[in-house]
Amino acid sequence: MADHQAVPGIPLTSTITPHTTYVNIVTILVAGMGSFLFGYANNSIAGTLAQTSFIEKFLTGSNATSIIDGILGGFQGGGLIGAILQAPISQRFGRRAATGTAAALVTFSAALQAGSVNIAMFLAARVICGIGAGIVITNCPVYMSEIAPPHIRGMLVGNHAISIVYAYIFSSVVALGFYFIDAPYAWRLQYVMLAFFGLMLGVSLFFLPESPRWLCEKERHDEAWIVLRRLHQSKQDPDAQLARAEMAQMKAQIESERSLPTGYIHIFRTPHLRHRAFCCILVWVMGQSTGILVIANLTPVLFGQLGFGPVLQLGLSIVWVTVALIGCFINAALMDRFGRVKLLVTGGFLCSSTLIVEAILQKYYLGSTDKTGINAAVAMYFLWILFYGSTVDCAAYVYISEIWPTHLRSNGTTIGLVSFFACSIAYTSPASEGFATIGWKYYWVMICVCLVSATAIFFVLPETAKLTLEEIGERFGDAVVVHFGEQFESKTNDETPAGNGTEKSGPELNETVA
Repeated sequence: MADHQAVPGIPLTSTITPHTTYVNIVTILVAGMGSFLFGYANNSIAGTLAQTSFIEKFLTGSNATSIIDGILGGFQGGGLIGAILQAPISQRFGRRAATGTAAALVTFSAALQAGSVNIAMFLAARVICGIGAGIVITNCPVYMSEIAPPHIRGMLVGNHAISIVYAYIFSSVVALGFYFIDAPYAWRLQYVMLAFFGLMLGVSLFFLPESPRWLCEKERHDEAWIVLRRLHQSKQDPDAQLARAEMAQMKAQIESERSLPTGYIHIFRTPHLRHRAFCCILVWVMGQSTGILVIANLTPVLFGQLGFGPVLQLGLSIVWVTVALIGCFINAALMDRFGRVKLLVTGGFLCSSTLIVEAILQKYYLGSTDKTGINAAVAMYFLWILFYGSTVDCAAYVYISEIWPTHLRSNGTTIGLVSFFACSIAYTSPASEGFATIGWKYYWVMICVCLVSATAIFFVLPETAKLTLEEIGERFGDAVVVHFGEQFESKTNDETPAGNGTEKSGPELNETVA
């Protein structure tokens, strides 16, 4: 008998081999449409800033750098608002409702951006777009973590970051294609595409189930059981034993937490929850201090500063985000094997080291005719994004979404993404002006913070790989009501249903695990 507590009422007679079903994988992939929408909404501006038609309309004045900083900062500021709004929407109306709200906001804002007649209208639309994007980037990893099996949760939830990078690639390719359209409306087409993807996300919600943990929290146990059985039942597990075990643990844990206080004040007053909050904040202080959004939003501009023309700026940006995608696949593959914390720490130091070299190269070669030095600076950008993608990108989203108990998961993920957007505002809002005034020295602001926060992560963050969402709580000092591992036993023979074991329905299961 395994040393885990037996789960009563679950007819298990042999070892359950952890498995991942086709339905589970497809559900995660479809949910990634929300992540894709965030990536496209965020990165659409990178190509726009290199479009001649956009520059001629909005960036011909002496205040061009201030306008660029306002555009970047407005989106990130909206994202911060969206991250905060996500929690009450998600908790009250469900994960699908939060994603639907985001889809509506982004679609509406895309129409405004495409039809902008002046820079004020465009700026306002970018803020609204940021609100929708902030909701969806906060909600998607929560949803994915709640439907992914523990043995491969890192890889599956890593689809969130991978889908974002897919959007970056597509947005960059589209921007290059639109550059060759010789018309004053060329830059607007990027936002027509954004509206299309917003509508597509809304349609995808008709095919996605609600999070079983949210359903269970709302005492909709029948619906939760149907979702779990559909996600986990397979030829290897025809009796849906894995789903029964997860239902038992999930229901018992949620029931034990039902009387607990909620809200941000409770989180910061309670030591084990405050520890989680600090972990979330630290993850994205380090993540944003690598320089990811500064460089991602300004890649064409930065390549332009190194002496490349518009076509090469946009072309190199496509290659750059493709390297990012390769890194994300590596990250997703490594997370469950090596753990989240080791990857985050390694990524912080590798990205900082690469930025140090980049800063030195730009000090001596930026604005020069030395092709070797310029090419080396370009190479550092590519090496940097490979390091970031392989270590930080997926792991950060996975970690902040999986360390929270169900009743606080939306609040907790919000804390992490507020840190994401707050640091992004701090770094991206003055970025264009910063590079224009102090140049390569601007990198050192991020490098110093990144090195300190990466060191802190090594000492502060507990590892979470291969644990169920409920068992992760033990790493923070929580009491886990029911454990389950790879082996289970039924408590008594009379609890085993006749036939193939699937006759016991959701309500009957609920009575036995109560």
